[in-house]
Amino acid sequence: MELIRQTMFSSGEVDAVNYHRTDFKDYLTAAQSLLNIEVGTTGLAKKRKGTQFLIQTQKSDPNSKLYGFQDKNEQFYCLISGDHRMDIYAIKQGNTPEIQFLQTLTTPYASSELNDLDYTNDNDSLILAHPDYPPSRITITNYKTLSFAYEILNLYPLPAYDFGDVIYNRGNASVIGDAHYISLTLTDSPGFNNDWVGGQIIGGGTSDVSPLGYAIITEVSYQGNTAILSGKVQIPFLINGASTSATQYSVRKPTFSPTMGYPSKVIYFQNRLWFARTKTLNNTIFGSKINQPVNFDVGTGQDTDAIIYTLGQSDSGGIVWMNGGKELEIYTANYEFVAPQEQNIGLTPSTFSIRQQSAFGVSDKLKPISYLNDSYYVNKTGNAIINFRFQGIGQSYLASNVSQTASHLVKNPIKAVLLRGTEQSQDNFIYFLNPDHTITTFQFGHEINLAALTPFSAHKQIEIQDMIAIDNTIYLLKKYSNSQQVVLEKLVSDIKLDGFEEKRLEEHGSIKNLERFEGLDVQVLFNQEDYGIYPVKKGSIQVHNPDKKTGNCFIGLLYPVEIRPMYFYGGPQHADLMKKITKIYIEYYGSLNFYINDQLVNYQIFLNIQKGDELHPSSGTAIISPVFGWSRHKTFSITQQAPFDLQITSIAYQINTTMI
Repeated sequence: MELIRQTMFSSGEVDAVNYHRTDFKDYLTAAQSLLNIEVGTTGLAKKRKGTQFLIQTQKSDPNSKLYGFQDKNEQFYCLISGDHRMDIYAIKQGNTPEIQFLQTLTTPYASSELNDLDYTNDNDSLILAHPDYPPSRITITNYKTLSFAYEILNLYPLPAYDFGDVIYNRGNASVIGDAHYISLTLTDSPGFNNDWVGGQIIGGGTSDVSPLGYAIITEVSYQGNTAILSGKVQIPFLINGASTSATQYSVRKPTFSPTMGYPSKVIYFQNRLWFARTKTLNNTIFGSKINQPVNFDVGTGQDTDAIIYTLGQSDSGGIVWMNGGKELEIYTANYEFVAPQEQNIGLTPSTFSIRQQSAFGVSDKLKPISYLNDSYYVNKTGNAIINFRFQGIGQSYLASNVSQTASHLVKNPIKAVLLRGTEQSQDNFIYFLNPDHTITTFQFGHEINLAALTPFSAHKQIEIQDMIAIDNTIYLLKKYSNSQQVVLEKLVSDIKLDGFEEKRLEEHGSIKNLERFEGLDVQVLFNQEDYGIYPVKKGSIQVHNPDKKTGNCFIGLLYPVEIRPMYFYGGPQHADLMKKITKIYIEYYGSLNFYINDQLVNYQIFLNIQKGDELHPSSGTAIISPVFGWSRHKTFSITQQAPFDLQITSIAYQINTTMI
């Protein structure tokens, strides 16, 4: 007799192609189905969190996105974008957290443009970047009244670049001026226009200590083919005895403008504001001066000066994302790069470089996300989750596919949010939002070989549009197709219902104001007891309440749960026809009202029912015999359709391996 035991589900749900792979080293840590199940750090399979209704949003938009930030008073905010608008909500903390609508701001972004809007946080501002609009921010202008404003960032000086679109070094040059203003005259230089205003003039400096002069262009004028460029001096030029050869000067055009395009990517990293990818410079990044996020003065390359850098690989496909992991990470369509730095040394103009680390390529749908030494992104084809891990040795990264056995759950996701461990739970999760409005849950722990993907499904009438993590709470933007309501909800651990809200149960059993659930069947949970499922008609339900109990109850939607383990036979040493399953032992903890192969696992004895005792989650071992005789069933299922918890800690199989 042999006893095979599965004590954890740390490999998560796997593809059907792996069901027979008994040689797979993690075979007995995986499952065929873990629907609406999360895998804990200890490896147990537990029912996923429910969602709590918070507020109905101001307006509906199919492309709405969620953003969040924290102000200097540690107040958190949730922002919801829409067609040329941004709705701002304050998140009130306390015993009864609530969302309070504050203000609607007008923005230039149409609904169809919201998917291309990148963002980052800088203190009490949300910095926005879009390829068709100047970089901007949403910030608090008055703390007393909690007033917000949408503002174009006043970048000065702008980053500048010599695009080579005007040949100005064929003629002569002359420079006049003083320590404050100069004029550079270039002969035989047609083509300059007002697009150069805000750009840079670089020429000879006043001494060996200051070898370069530098000015910001304020005006461009012409006399025939002679261009006259006036500028405000940042670093003094050599005036008397200055070179008369145009080759000794560099004239650079602003990189951000309606003509040259605007940056489409943004991140705040190491006290610098970084932009990347304009339509004319898709391989270039721009870093501000340290602690001066609107100042892109490259100066003379001092440690605090701005940084402009172009990737050397022309086949990169262009920068797709930037991410602040252990180092500054640059993701392109074909390669992954990092800007390496030694410990306790920041990125500076003199030491800045970018090195290629891997060649998966990155999806343009999902922004990478980081936790400690690990970053996670989706490959360019959208069917693999890549762990991008900082190695330390040589400041290098190692990229590896963590979803090889569960590619069916990687559906080219469009959003990823991180939920960190808390005082109540040591589990860390990344939730991936898929285009089909489902979520793929990823439980990870590199040190304990935990990488579990599981499916998170919602009611077919509900679309999950977006989600965001604010103050380590996951908020979801949902559309109820049945009632056309768009609402904000949050993940919670204690109530296992979706979209639930608290209502008052009266003696007559009538509960109203349920228009959000119109046409759906809702579950009523009262005093931790199942009070039944009822259809919502005209915004109300009639609860069966023969004992005329009163008090607050929870009303929401049930979601199905299924655990289907791998095949019983964990090793190839015996053929199936030589195996006889005599018993299956299922260890459960803190669980109620679940089924094994459609048989209810008892959770209440007759004496307790007679006494009218309240239900309490129970723990124990369920023992079943799958069939009599020689088994041909490959597996079994654990299911639940109830508003209670379910936690499975281990499964054991008692197998006879004698010959027939």
